[in-house]
Amino acid sequence: MPESLSPDTLIREVVERYPGSERVFGAHGLPCAGCHVSTRESIRGGAAVHHLDLGALISDLERYIHDGSVPPPRQKPAAKTPPPQRQRKPGIEHVVAIMSGKGGVGKSVVTALLGVALRRRGYSVGILDADITGPSQAKLFGVTARPYQGADDKPHPPASRRGIQIMSMNLILPDEREAVIWRGPMVSGAIRQFYMDLEWGNVDYLLVDLPPGTSDAPLTVLQALPISGVVLVSTPQGLATMIVSKAIKLVQQLHAPVIGLVENMAYFVDPQTGTRHQLFGESKGVQLVVESGAPLLAQLPIDPLLTQLCDEGRIEEYESPDYEWLVQNFVKVLPMKAAAEAAT
Repeated sequence: MPESLSPDTLIREVVERYPGSERVFGAHGLPCAGCHVSTRESIRGGAAVHHLDLGALISDLERYIHDGSVPPPRQKPAAKTPPPQRQRKPGIEHVVAIMSGKGGVGKSVVTALLGVALRRRGYSVGILDADITGPSQAKLFGVTARPYQGADDKPHPPASRRGIQIMSMNLILPDEREAVIWRGPMVSGAIRQFYMDLEWGNVDYLLVDLPPGTSDAPLTVLQALPISGVVLVSTPQGLATMIVSKAIKLVQQLHAPVIGLVENMAYFVDPQTGTRHQLFGESKGVQLVVESGAPLLAQLPIDPLLTQLCDEGRIEEYESPDYEWLVQNFVKVLPMKAAAEAAT
């Protein structure tokens, strides 16, 4: 007889005890199995949030425990309009856009630290700074070298101390403080050139750091580049959540897969007492999970040390278990999203 599960068992406990059971949750339309939310959400709670049949979910989980069978998806995705043809560069495996819609949520730092965490795991990483008028990636990594001419007579992006390739507008300006006063078409053209004209070589993950908003730069990246998926960054603040909801709708309308969400500045830990303070209010992660149908990859803290290292161009020296959670969930969820997109 299959083991009887309690509806009040945490989703994380089920996944850890029965590897592969996240596919059962996914078949029911519940992405929380690969999600930070699962550390505190029960099977009952997850089913309620996503309006699922709790009894059917429990039954399918018990069947999986008994014989390893995974049910077919209960809801078939709606037919999609084929996306426009996107030009893929040889050697670049995954192009991942990091987006928010809202400024000031730490999207560039999340992009940089995701790249750092991936590099530490042995992946080859590039970062394309698509925030043409407000570039920050070169500063975060302390990169000042200009793109260089390789032996193949093609321009190559310079690399950081630990081998992350960086292309940012500041690397071709005469002075990093100089303003880039361009209209939309020029911004879009620069992004395309950064992707197409530079020789990135063999890259496992090319992370594209997008500026705020849902206009020229995000449209160019989502429509012209072969996007493997989008990571959306928010904070617990209600205003940020509202604007990130707009970005989710843009991504969905352009038929790009949402890999997951990151709730940045989720809390601050007092170093003296260890007390955890939610400076921007209660988490809104579950709300965005429901809207996007994608997991919450991580909840990241406010850390003064990170601020200092960013200002000094030493972001690659930062270490935190929270970013290990982020990259662990990222590398787990991305292939699942890619497979789901291919199936549809």
